[in-house]
Amino acid sequence: MRGLRIMTKPIKYHASGQGALIAVSWGDPAGVGPEVILKSFPRLSKRLRGKLTVFGSLSYFLALERRLKTGVDIVDASKKIGKMFDGLRVDDVVDMKFSQKNFGKIDRLSGKAAMTGVARAVEAVCEGRFGALVTAPINKEAVNLAGYRIAGHTEFLSEALGGVEVAMMLSSKKLSVVVATTHVAIRDVPGRLSRKKLTGLFKLIHRSLIKFGVKKPRLAVCGLNPHASDGGLFGDEEKNIIAPAIKAVRGAGVDVSGPYPADTMFTQRAISGYDVAVAMYHDQGLVPVKALSFAKTVNITLGLPFVRVSVDHGTAFDIAGKRRADATSMIHAIKTCDQILNGKFRV
Repeated sequence: MRGLRIMTKPIKYHASGQGALIAVSWGDPAGVGPEVILKSFPRLSKRLRGKLTVFGSLSYFLALERRLKTGVDIVDASKKIGKMFDGLRVDDVVDMKFSQKNFGKIDRLSGKAAMTGVARAVEAVCEGRFGALVTAPINKEAVNLAGYRIAGHTEFLSEALGGVEVAMMLSSKKLSVVVATTHVAIRDVPGRLSRKKLTGLFKLIHRSLIKFGVKKPRLAVCGLNPHASDGGLFGDEEKNIIAPAIKAVRGAGVDVSGPYPADTMFTQRAISGYDVAVAMYHDQGLVPVKALSFAKTVNITLGLPFVRVSVDHGTAFDIAGKRRADATSMIHAIKTCDQILNGKFRV
């Protein structure tokens, strides 16, 4: 294995000189990441195909293509390529051979290979070689076995950039949701909420959406407790934390309302009244968006100095290596990334 750089100090970001180009990290090779990348490629426009470079193992992709028979030409991205080339460029940052036996297994080497792809892609974006990052799924257990003590891509990217404030937005044509807390136990959620945290989050969402081209973003906020505490009967977080945070940012020009009961916030009628829902914890936000638009939802990291978009699914070890992976979410992730880069993103 070569090229692994566990980031012990923050990466400096340099404004991209190649703003239209997209780096793609290959994900865990024991999962479906490389498969959905390959399957997505023929279904993208020629213009968009020409923007992509995958960070992973060249020999692995060559072997996987022979197995899947996608018809995609694959080339080492470091070599001189003619302007007419219409194939997949792979930045060969991982020395890992393809093996059918490795699929579906939580493995240290696979976790290491996955994070090598992410780390090198992030470095390339921060060096200005690319304008954005698309990530295929990693397996958190495998990543932790490899020595990366992270909860996920979002947290890793924040740390890599020096602890920048970030937020996770799941977005589809039907619904967009930002979660106030990400990968934490339910019992820890109330302790992770504060007026300061929520006011910062509301402002971050507002800022990010305007940067993406949404002129007047409308935010609606979920309560934490059943029925948004029903006037204090089921908790006081709404009264003491959430409502004061909403009130504080309204004066700063942020269009935000709530807190609303989560069990009525995701009806079709309610959704039409806002652009982004803010949920208090992971499943409160991700369940409705995935129920409405699974495989057509993408994960967008807000707060980074560059655009990062991901698929809405995991490594799917149960179907890895069986040629059954659906590339729809990867296609949406790449197209959404391109839309944001071109100021055409809509919620």
